[in-house]
Amino acid sequence: MGLGAKALDTRGRGAPFKFYTAYYISLYSKMRARTLRQLLQGIKDADANTLFHHLFHTIRSKHLIPPRYTNDFAHWVGEEVGDEELAAALSDISGAEPATIEDIRKELVAVLEPHADDRAGKSEFVFVAMEPVVVETSYVAHTLADFLDLVEVVPGESIVYHFVTRRVLEGTGRNDFSTWLEKNFGLSEVAEALSRIDPLMYNSEESLRGDILKTLKRYLL
Repeated sequence: MGLGAKALDTRGRGAPFKFYTAYYISLYSKMRARTLRQLLQGIKDADANTLFHHLFHTIRSKHLIPPRYTNDFAHWVGEEVGDEELAAALSDISGAEPATIEDIRKELVAVLEPHADDRAGKSEFVFVAMEPVVVETSYVAHTLADFLDLVEVVPGESIVYHFVTRRVLEGTGRNDFSTWLEKNFGLSEVAEALSRIDPLMYNSEESLRGDILKTLKRYLL
């Protein structure tokens, strides 16, 4: 059931939602893996930014054709090592709330460790770090109507920043949209529905934006 036009124009407790966006500068590291054992060690040793890049850059890559696997580790194991079963298991890891990058690291290690032997890839896995550069935008939502309109038009990078980066990499525990909807308007139901969206299941910013909008409209309109 929707809220109605009058409710959409209220300001809740008065806290606006300021949209930020982020760009990610790639930094090539000296870390390499030739075998599954070395890949496991690299996943254990890599910093959070490096893991984030290899897990979530797919959603920022604007793919026209959906990739076979959801993250770079699964892709390398499937395409380079040739273990499709292990690749599928690595591709099925969850990035849903409240998982942080360290939670996802533990899940990757748990899946890979029993299979981490000396099987080698056709080429090396090269670990790439990144540094996010966060930029404030001019988009500010004061009402639910503002928010719906702006989620449709803000840059895709802004959607990913608030829905993925802040929670997974900065460890906020919840996406910013759900936090604002619940704290400012008491909209627990729609906040929970958004929180169930797993960003690792998306291969573009626009597909993620589309499902966020569908969820918002289902509860608000």
